[in-house]
Amino acid sequence: MHYIKKIAPVRKALIIGSPGTEGVDYLYSASTDVSNIKNHLLSSRGGKWKEKEITVLWNPGITDLTEFIQNTFADYLFIYYAGHGYETANNERKICLKDADVSDFFLLNKSPRQLTIIDACREKEYPAISGIPEEDEWLHFDGYYPEREAFDNYILQSSPGKKIIHATKSGLASWENKNGRGGVFTTSLLLSIRKIQCLNLYAPISIEQSLIESCNIIKRSGDEQEPEIVYSTGFLEVPFAIYILRNEAKKIYSTPSGINKPRNIPRKEPAGTGALTFGLIALGILLLANNSE
Repeated sequence: MHYIKKIAPVRKALIIGSPGTEGVDYLYSASTDVSNIKNHLLSSRGGKWKEKEITVLWNPGITDLTEFIQNTFADYLFIYYAGHGYETANNERKICLKDADVSDFFLLNKSPRQLTIIDACREKEYPAISGIPEEDEWLHFDGYYPEREAFDNYILQSSPGKKIIHATKSGLASWENKNGRGGVFTTSLLLSIRKIQCLNLYAPISIEQSLIESCNIIKRSGDEQEPEIVYSTGFLEVPFAIYILRNEAKKIYSTPSGINKPRNIPRKEPAGTGALTFGLIALGILLLANNSE
């Protein structure tokens, strides 16, 4: 499946891990979140991002974050944050860097399409977050990735818009998985895209669909945490993931079944072959008759 050739959009992703201070309020699960989200972007379901399109800031200060936000412009910007957070008495949502606390709006820039996902508490409590099975991947024989092209087309087709997603509602904490695999929200969000069924290969899976399914996963696990969209402007339609069938993926990423087989070309007889054959048979019969005399 090849899509109509278009100019490839510029994609950029920023993944932030802000675990706090070692021995005080350190979030060991934040590193798992960061790794899981990056692996999601690199995967088929995530749209086959390239390593050079993804920036990871681990325990950054305000200067590092400001430099990226102010100097990055993309057709689509994806930002993920795992770490400490809280909400002020004035209902301002804050994330905690190593040397400053900033509003989640600080993460928005001039990029026309932007999705920001924040896995952090919205109260002053010990939070925690992230653990997902690895994706099965197959390398395409000619280096062409149809899922990347599909994702690029969804970026180009989307109207401008921005959304901010939080792991939990106002006044609640963002909890860690009881088995120590990571955060409840991030784990559930990434698991959700495996459970959503679509009619077509590479169909878009929106962040809204993922949130509904992740809420169901969280409830079934016995947690009360409920993620929500806290800010939305414009009409962002870039998917969080695209639908991948494992069997289809294997088919697409394997060498075509007949590529090493010889071509089965029917043998073509020369013109007049039938008449020549008949003449030879007649001559043979005549010779036999003469010998018998």
